[in-house]
Amino acid sequence: MRRRIAWLVGATALAAVGFGVAWWWLPHREASAVAARVAGERWYVVAFRHTPVGQYHTASGVTPAGDFEFRTALRFAFDAATERREEVRLVFSRWPPHRLREAERTVQTGGTAVRVDYRDGIATLTETGHSRQLAVPLDFRLVDHLAVEQWLASTDAKAGDHYQAPKLDLDRLQVTPVSWRVLDRDAESVAVARGWPPGSSFGASGAAASRVTLDSRHMPLSMEVDELISLQRVADRAAASAWRRQAPLFAAASHVAVDRAIARPAAVRALTVAVDREAAGSAWPATLAADVDAPRTASGAEIAAATAPTVRYPADDAQLKRLAKRAVGDLEQPAEQAAALTRFVHNHLRYRDTATARTVLDTVRDRAGDCTEYADLFTTLARSLHLPARTVVGLAYRADQQAFVLHAWNEVAIDERWQGMDPTWDQPRLDATHLALPAKAALAAIVELPQLRFRILETRY
Repeated sequence: MRRRIAWLVGATALAAVGFGVAWWWLPHREASAVAARVAGERWYVVAFRHTPVGQYHTASGVTPAGDFEFRTALRFAFDAATERREEVRLVFSRWPPHRLREAERTVQTGGTAVRVDYRDGIATLTETGHSRQLAVPLDFRLVDHLAVEQWLASTDAKAGDHYQAPKLDLDRLQVTPVSWRVLDRDAESVAVARGWPPGSSFGASGAAASRVTLDSRHMPLSMEVDELISLQRVADRAAASAWRRQAPLFAAASHVAVDRAIARPAAVRALTVAVDREAAGSAWPATLAADVDAPRTASGAEIAAATAPTVRYPADDAQLKRLAKRAVGDLEQPAEQAAALTRFVHNHLRYRDTATARTVLDTVRDRAGDCTEYADLFTTLARSLHLPARTVVGLAYRADQQAFVLHAWNEVAIDERWQGMDPTWDQPRLDATHLALPAKAALAAIVELPQLRFRILETRY
């Protein structure tokens, strides 16, 4: 379970990298300048802090028919057992207004692969041998994909200036606005910052951000995501493959010891713990607290992100819609539906540890999985009922171990407040011994688990 959760958190952080750099591999202004200016390939080392964990490769040019083609490939691994690969291919028509004609995205983790294939308004989603088609008229053109580069090239944008550009999101199958801001600029380079909507990062409640440094031709030199994940341009494939010679990043414990036992954990309404850390500069705060009687407000952006079907949460799948309706029956109130879903998922699945990523449809087919499969199935079924839901990763108290263990559970927005529930442990109302990972540094927090110990400061029943 530790490796599975670590993979999910890390994969999402690195997916943000791929999500953030695609527009740089595009023509500057006119189609005739593409081949001369950006055709070819570029290589990057992907690192977690200072440890190489993967590589990023881009290639651009034209198809035999003369259309503009852009390819990216991201590979990384956090342990010695499993490698994740994400490949994207975009094709824009050679003829003005250069509409998007084809888009492909394949994510493979171990033996599991999920593919999105878009052609002329129809998206085909394929996972574990199951395929379905959706009518998705994506109005996305080369000029949209070029928006940020053209803004930097054609204006005197200076530090502090803002710009909003459309972005193709192949997970949600939609075009979304993304904000950019100039941080610094001189004759040789320009540094920009980018944010994306809440809900796009796994278990995060706030927006993530990235910093990008581009050369004088507006091609990326480096990128940082929340000061944890970075890309650095290198000369060739050999240099980008340095990560394969490194020791695995994850060899960490999956639990945190606590100074004393917590009596009746399922009845705890509020909890505060002190975080004892071996090193300064930790991703963990000095204290962690949870209070189930004071739920956090759900913003409009968070609710929108937690309602939309995605490739990971296929809430628009007919089979899953039927399963959700079966779970809630005639119940109409959101709180009652959420409680019914919690019990249904708990009883519908059999617990089984899994080491690599599996899809929701895999889980439904096998009726088995670990806490992440329970949580992801809950999120999907809830969204199919138009209940805003998300999967949360954190540490939860296990009385039999007298320790906090890595765990996944859910939150549903009810009356614009996030209410927690845990389908794995059959808790329609979450107790306060569930502590979410630090939202902006979840991957770093997992890596640091062996260095932590908790002290109970306060409990309320």
